[in-house]
Amino acid sequence: MQPAPQTTAPPALWRIARALICVLHDLFGAPSDIARAHSLTHAAYKLLLSWIQVGEAMMRRLIAIEAAAFPKPNTRPLLRAPRKRARRMMEFWPETPDDWRVSFRCLAAAHRVSARAPRKPPQRVPGSPIFHSAWPLAERYEALIRVFNNPLPAARRLAARLHARPHTLAAVLAAPAEYEHRVDHADEFTTQAEQAWPQRNDSS
Repeated sequence: MQPAPQTTAPPALWRIARALICVLHDLFGAPSDIARAHSLTHAAYKLLLSWIQVGEAMMRRLIAIEAAAFPKPNTRPLLRAPRKRARRMMEFWPETPDDWRVSFRCLAAAHRVSARAPRKPPQRVPGSPIFHSAWPLAERYEALIRVFNNPLPAARRLAARLHARPHTLAAVLAAPAEYEHRVDHADEFTTQAEQAWPQRNDSS
């Protein structure tokens, strides 16, 4: 598990990212292990979700730093009309995470920091345990690992967005409260990302 050798973010930050993903593995196993569980108790779900959110916040900062290496396009971005996608039945097997269709989201608006958080069941027997599907977190965990191993495609896409809309950096830097406590030198990730994309007062 190593990021692409042509990355431009400080190697020390990539080493910290690798260490945190290793902590995730030590605590929870691999994404396939999560998927094989099929369901998690409420407490286990919340704990894993909080760690994945921290990893995503850290990785978004790294991707933002990498994105700054891509120049601003000479042409204006095209506004594409939204397309309706036909729903298809997909099958995912816990034993083959490489076949899962997952994607890493580089923007995390305030409402997305807790995205896919479990919904409280409308009715249940008092005192009975609450269970949640493990698949959504397994997919987010797998997406986190993939973008660590190959960050440049995500960085290229984020660069186009940030060059066109620099103010969206705030959404990139959104983070849960646990981020500062679980990531070594957490403020350095944020500082490097902010310096890579300074606020612009003009429309260029």
